Amino acid sequence: MPSGKTPEPGPLSRHVASLLATEIARRGLRQTDVAAQAGMSASQLSRVLAAKKVFTIDQLDAVCRAVGIPIAQVVVMPGGRSRRTRDGSPIPRIDVGPSRDTERAVAKAPHDDRGGDDGDG
Repeated sequence: MPSGKTPEPGPLSRHVASLLATEIARRGLRQTDVAAQAGMSASQLSRVLAAKKVFTIDQLDAVCRAVGIPIAQVVVMPGGRSRRTRDGSPIPRIDVGPSRDTERAVAKAPHDDRGGDDGDG
């Protein structure tokens, strides 16, 4: 249930922001141009790159496309640390691949699953 609080950037968000900011600068791109190509405001992009705001997955995908790098290149934990749940068990890896309908990378239910609880999808 939504708490009404804005999520604080965690270690992964800060790491992704740092990688993207570095890559944007390395390629000599302007944040205003990247933001425009990604369909977001320059101030939004600036806040996420400064790790003051959390990227949505769609924003991250759009920015990666605007910069010209695969999203999988930036969504990695620094130092290769494995992530664990609160009870200490490892979080399983989620492989992300192209959907059957587009060439966009997605992590979603199978194409024939309508998402209902009727048991026939």
